[in-house]
Amino acid sequence: MPDRIQQEIEELLAKLETFPPKRSLRTRLSSGIRNFFRRIGDAISSIPLPGLSAGHLLLLAIGAIVFFYVFEPGGDSFVRWVIAGAFLLFIVAFVLSLRRNAPGGGRTPEKLWRGKPMDLHGPGMGDRLRSWWRRRSRR
Repeated sequence: MPDRIQQEIEELLAKLETFPPKRSLRTRLSSGIRNFFRRIGDAISSIPLPGLSAGHLLLLAIGAIVFFYVFEPGGDSFVRWVIAGAFLLFIVAFVLSLRRNAPGGGRTPEKLWRGKPMDLHGPGMGDRLRSWWRRRSRR
């Protein structure tokens, strides 16, 4: 038994003494650059962004159109492109606001109580009359 343990220890020590082959300079540089950009991407994606609704986009587009039209009345070609982009953003935001399932649209979130949906409306008039009739007819 001690010989087997001694043999395993020697094998492990022999494996520790052999170093992995050295990577080429090109491989080390490319992996370093790749890791650098991966860390930048991770840092950017971890920044919490506010939820923009269709209403926010509409206000942003209108604000850009008014700002650039008022402060650059004639404007050069760049200002015209910005106004055209803001107008396009306005149209897209308007279409999104018409959809019911768009962020900030007409759909209200389902109300939950302890993880179960709440029925705030209760039974209708017909349901109450039927249950009253059933109780009355059982007597």
